[in-house]
Amino acid sequence: MNINRIQAVLSILVVACFVGVSAIVALTPVLAGYPTRDYTEHLKTFASLYSGIVGLVLGYYFGQRAGSVSSGEAA
Repeated sequence: MNINRIQAVLSILVVACFVGVSAIVALTPVLAGYPTRDYTEHLKTFASLYSGIVGLVLGYYFGQRAGSVSSGEAA
């Protein structure tokens, strides 16, 4: 398996997990009838913590991709 394919799969999995957990935290109070104020704080906390990690993973993957294409054309 190519290293670029592995990086792509891992970045997709990280983003999918982030979106999935965010959706669960956001939909739990709506579907269960709980007060939304408490869960809004949980969603804010989760999103602020893990959005940086998701940005780091995506920036590393796509930054490396763009850099390798540029250096390939210059050679």
